[in-house]
Amino acid sequence: MIRLHWRKKPFQADKIVVGLGNPGAEYTGTRHNLGFRALDAFLGLTGKRKGFKLSRRSRIQTVTFAGVQVLLVKPSTFMNLSGSALGPILQITGRDIGDVLVIHDEMDLDPGQAKMKFGGRDAGHRGIADIIENCGTGFTRVKIGIGKPSKAGEGASIEWVLGKPGSEEEEKFSSLMPMVAEAVSIWITGGHEKAITWFNTAQRQSAKSGKNV
Repeated sequence: MIRLHWRKKPFQADKIVVGLGNPGAEYTGTRHNLGFRALDAFLGLTGKRKGFKLSRRSRIQTVTFAGVQVLLVKPSTFMNLSGSALGPILQITGRDIGDVLVIHDEMDLDPGQAKMKFGGRDAGHRGIADIIENCGTGFTRVKIGIGKPSKAGEGASIEWVLGKPGSEEEEKFSSLMPMVAEAVSIWITGGHEKAITWFNTAQRQSAKSGKNV
């Protein structure tokens, strides 16, 4: 395994978790940055403080979880260049795309809903499209629903994803994040099949109880 050096201290990356979003304070808290938020939620689960450092085209932080060295990645490129940010990370760590979990927003799911899957197409998500183009398709994904704007058109969609959620949406996202963090932990320790089964079952149960509606 290739070792990545950060401040002359080598570490091994056994698993890579990528949260998608846009860099810059103006995008903090927007629907498009839920991937960033999910990484912070996972850090909260581990009890670690945020300590992301700029490296190449990403902000990264390593944590040890259940004996596994996990590299958390927030691309510092804009969303449509997410694959250009992840590519160098894979090269320098020597990891395969199958060792990657990507968390991103999803307009085809309503706020409060989420789905975990392996592989698949980009479905119009530019960040996922760039990862597929640059890195391949064999990665696991957590798709966090943000819904669609009431008006049609690409301009409306861009305005929607770059907008901040209302109070009702925010409550749903806040309730969902601990479940996403738990799914990440299961993926790290048990693999994608176990994590997908647990997460999607939990989502169906939440839907039946009305917690994510």
